[in-house]
Amino acid sequence: MKSKPSSSRRTSGRIPASPTVQAWELGLRLRERREELGMTAVAAGRASGITQAYVSGVEAGRVKLPADRLAQLVKIYEIDPREAVELEKLRVGAMQRAWWHQFSQLFPADFLRFLGYEAGADHIRSYDNELLHGLLQTEEYARAVIRGGNTYVRLTEMDRRVNTRMSRQRRLTGDQPLRLTTVVAEGALRQQIGGPAVMRAQLDYLATLISERPEQIEIRVMPFSAGAHPALGGPFQILSFPSPRLPDLVWQEILTSSDIIDQSSRVADYAITFAEARERALGSEESLALIRRITKEMT
Repeated sequence: MKSKPSSSRRTSGRIPASPTVQAWELGLRLRERREELGMTAVAAGRASGITQAYVSGVEAGRVKLPADRLAQLVKIYEIDPREAVELEKLRVGAMQRAWWHQFSQLFPADFLRFLGYEAGADHIRSYDNELLHGLLQTEEYARAVIRGGNTYVRLTEMDRRVNTRMSRQRRLTGDQPLRLTTVVAEGALRQQIGGPAVMRAQLDYLATLISERPEQIEIRVMPFSAGAHPALGGPFQILSFPSPRLPDLVWQEILTSSDIIDQSSRVADYAITFAEARERALGSEESLALIRRITKEMT
């Protein structure tokens, strides 16, 4: 398994469990063991009396695995007892119902899956060009974004969508809070989402986060004066996880589509792009000064 990138923070404590991430790790470990044995998914399915599609679904973290099925695969794959105990713990965790499941009728499956990855990540790097990152939005800003940016959202869904965004922000607090490194375009700070009063409160909130949590939250502004830079074109996020077995993922969401990218070569391209954009952006102190200046100008 490839080593974790240096940008991902190692933590000694426990990251809140995410059923999505636990199912993903369980599937990866089963697939790795199957491939070590030189066994195809078809052969594994035949040996265990299940279909190849079921085996592949489990390995992708998209299909739940009952205890008896896992025990069967442990025997077929000749997995040692210690690792079998670890896999069973992952299986039990993957069966749990997370808070975002209550919104399964409100959001598409890919977004719900992203919420699961976000909940289990320990570091997110993001580039945001028009809107501030969802984890950094005040409730008033989030409401204005949802009201003005999605013509298909019914008024009856408004509060639930806002509540979802606020619930995501719980990962910024607690014993092992999520680390967030974001590069935000200057235009996103000047776009008057919700009007001047909402934006002033939002920018004040950003300034507070930068000042009070510098080791956890880094916000760098890409000024207009930077001109063309590698991240031009659209927002993206790179998610890193506490388990050394799990590779980074990229989440990209645009107007009409969203995508979870897990191909290592593509993820590496995004990581390089982010690193270059971060270097071209203003430093933390300069970014804070610009945010405060824009706040004063917001009338």
